[in-house]
Amino acid sequence: MLMKVRKGQEKLQQNHEVVTLDESDAGQITAMLNGIQEFWRMDFTTEQCIEQMSTTTWAGIKINGEIASIGRMRLTGEVGHVPTVATHVAHRNRGYATSIVSYLVEHILEKLPVAIIYVLGDNAPAIKVYRRVGFKPYRKYLLMRGDMR
Repeated sequence: MLMKVRKGQEKLQQNHEVVTLDESDAGQITAMLNGIQEFWRMDFTTEQCIEQMSTTTWAGIKINGEIASIGRMRLTGEVGHVPTVATHVAHRNRGYATSIVSYLVEHILEKLPVAIIYVLGDNAPAIKVYRRVGFKPYRKYLLMRGDMR
Protein backbone atom coordinates (compact mmCIF):
# COMPACT_ATOMS: atom_id res chain seq x y z
CA MET A 1 0.00 0.00 0.00
CA LEU A 2 1.17 3.52 -0.77
CA MET A 3 0.51 6.03 2.00
CA LYS A 4 1.06 9.78 1.83
CA VAL A 5 0.98 12.85 4.02
CA ARG A 6 0.75 16.44 2.78
CA LYS A 7 2.39 19.43 4.39
CA GLY A 8 0.07 20.70 7.12
CA GLN A 9 -1.45 17.24 7.73
CA GLU A 10 1.56 15.80 9.57
CA LYS A 11 1.32 14.92 13.28
CA LEU A 12 4.95 14.82 14.30
CA GLN A 13 5.77 12.90 17.47
CA GLN A 14 9.49 12.90 18.04
CA ASN A 15 9.91 11.71 21.64
CA HIS A 16 13.44 10.29 21.27
CA GLU A 17 16.70 11.79 20.10
CA VAL A 18 17.15 11.04 16.40
CA VAL A 19 20.53 11.57 14.75
CA THR A 20 21.68 11.62 11.14
CA LEU A 21 23.73 8.50 10.41
CA ASP A 22 26.87 8.49 8.29
CA GLU A 23 29.41 6.11 6.76
CA SER A 24 30.74 5.16 10.18
CA ASP A 25 27.29 3.68 10.95
CA ALA A 26 26.99 1.69 7.70
CA GLY A 27 28.18 -1.59 9.25
CA GLN A 28 25.57 -1.40 12.02
CA ILE A 29 22.82 -0.44 9.56
CA THR A 30 23.71 -3.37 7.32
CA ALA A 31 23.88 -5.86 10.19
CA MET A 32 20.53 -4.73 11.53
CA LEU A 33 18.71 -4.88 8.19
CA ASN A 34 20.19 -8.26 7.31
CA GLY A 35 19.16 -9.55 10.75
CA ILE A 36 15.50 -8.56 10.39
CA GLN A 37 14.30 -11.22 7.97
CA GLU A 38 10.66 -10.16 7.90
CA PHE A 39 11.85 -6.75 6.72
CA TRP A 40 14.81 -7.25 4.44
CA ARG A 41 14.76 -10.18 2.02
CA MET A 42 18.11 -9.74 0.34
CA ASP A 43 21.75 -9.47 1.22
CA PHE A 44 22.57 -5.81 1.80
CA THR A 45 26.24 -4.88 1.94
CA THR A 46 28.01 -2.13 3.81
CA GLU A 47 29.28 -0.86 0.45
CA GLN A 48 25.69 -0.58 -0.87
CA CYS A 49 24.69 1.29 2.26
CA ILE A 50 27.56 3.76 1.84
CA GLU A 51 26.64 4.24 -1.85
CA GLN A 52 23.04 5.05 -0.86
CA MET A 53 24.28 7.75 1.51
CA SER A 54 25.17 9.92 -1.47
CA THR A 55 21.51 10.17 -2.54
CA THR A 56 19.56 9.43 0.64
CA THR A 57 19.63 10.43 4.29
CA TRP A 58 19.76 7.78 7.01
CA ALA A 59 18.53 8.64 10.51
CA GLY A 60 18.68 6.58 13.66
CA ILE A 61 18.18 6.23 17.36
CA LYS A 62 21.18 4.93 19.28
CA ILE A 63 21.03 3.25 22.67
CA ASN A 64 24.41 2.93 24.40
CA GLY A 65 26.15 3.57 21.07
CA GLU A 66 24.23 0.84 19.22
CA ILE A 67 21.60 1.58 16.57
CA ALA A 68 18.15 0.58 17.84
CA SER A 69 15.99 2.03 15.05
CA ILE A 70 16.65 3.45 11.61
CA GLY A 71 14.95 5.15 8.71
CA ARG A 72 15.94 6.54 5.38
CA MET A 73 14.56 9.33 3.19
CA ARG A 74 15.06 10.35 -0.41
CA LEU A 75 13.90 13.57 -2.05
CA THR A 76 12.63 12.99 -5.58
CA GLY A 77 10.97 15.64 -7.71
CA GLU A 78 7.90 16.86 -5.86
CA VAL A 79 7.69 14.22 -3.14
CA GLY A 80 9.91 12.83 -0.44
CA HIS A 81 10.05 9.07 -0.09
CA VAL A 82 10.68 7.08 3.10
CA PRO A 83 11.89 3.76 1.65
CA THR A 84 13.23 2.24 4.87
CA VAL A 85 12.06 2.09 8.49
CA ALA A 86 13.22 -0.65 10.85
CA THR A 87 13.61 -1.22 14.57
CA HIS A 88 15.74 -3.95 16.10
CA VAL A 89 13.56 -6.67 17.63
CA ALA A 90 14.96 -6.01 21.12
CA HIS A 91 13.87 -2.35 20.93
CA ARG A 92 10.34 -2.56 19.51
CA ASN A 93 7.17 -1.08 21.05
CA ARG A 94 8.96 1.91 22.58
CA GLY A 95 7.95 4.56 20.04
CA TYR A 96 11.30 4.61 18.25
CA ALA A 97 9.82 4.10 14.78
CA THR A 98 7.31 6.90 15.40
CA SER A 99 10.18 9.25 16.32
CA ILE A 100 12.21 8.17 13.27
CA VAL A 101 9.29 8.62 10.84
CA SER A 102 8.40 11.99 12.43
CA TYR A 103 12.00 13.16 12.02
CA LEU A 104 12.12 12.11 8.36
CA VAL A 105 8.70 13.59 7.53
CA GLU A 106 9.65 16.87 9.19
CA HIS A 107 12.78 17.11 7.04
CA ILE A 108 10.93 16.12 3.87
CA LEU A 109 8.11 18.63 4.39
CA GLU A 110 10.60 21.44 5.00
CA LYS A 111 11.53 21.08 1.31
CA LEU A 112 8.63 19.37 -0.46
CA PRO A 113 4.81 19.35 -0.17
CA VAL A 114 4.27 15.57 0.09
CA ALA A 115 5.90 12.58 1.81
CA ILE A 116 5.15 8.99 0.74
CA ILE A 117 5.83 5.56 2.18
CA TYR A 118 5.11 2.04 0.93
CA VAL A 119 4.02 -0.64 3.39
CA LEU A 120 2.79 -4.21 3.14
CA GLY A 121 -0.97 -4.20 3.72
CA ASP A 122 -0.73 -6.83 6.46
CA ASN A 123 1.96 -4.98 8.44
CA ALA A 124 -0.41 -3.58 11.09
CA PRO A 125 2.33 -2.29 13.45
CA ALA A 126 3.95 -0.24 10.68
CA ILE A 127 0.61 1.10 9.41
CA LYS A 128 -0.24 2.17 12.97
CA VAL A 129 3.05 4.12 13.21
CA TYR A 130 2.55 5.79 9.83
CA ARG A 131 -1.06 6.78 10.62
CA ARG A 132 0.08 8.20 13.96
CA VAL A 133 2.42 10.55 12.05
CA GLY A 134 -0.36 11.58 9.63
CA PHE A 135 0.03 9.24 6.67
CA LYS A 136 -3.18 8.11 5.00
CA PRO A 137 -3.69 5.25 2.53
CA TYR A 138 -3.46 6.49 -1.04
CA ARG A 139 -3.24 3.43 -3.32
CA LYS A 140 -3.08 -0.32 -3.00
CA TYR A 141 -0.82 -2.51 -5.11
CA LEU A 142 -0.37 -6.21 -5.69
CA LEU A 143 3.11 -7.35 -4.67
CA MET A 144 4.48 -10.56 -6.14
CA ARG A 145 7.73 -12.18 -5.17
CA GLY A 146 9.55 -14.93 -6.97
CA ASP A 147 12.82 -16.11 -8.35
CA MET A 148 14.06 -15.00 -11.75
CA ARG A 149 14.96 -17.89 -14.03
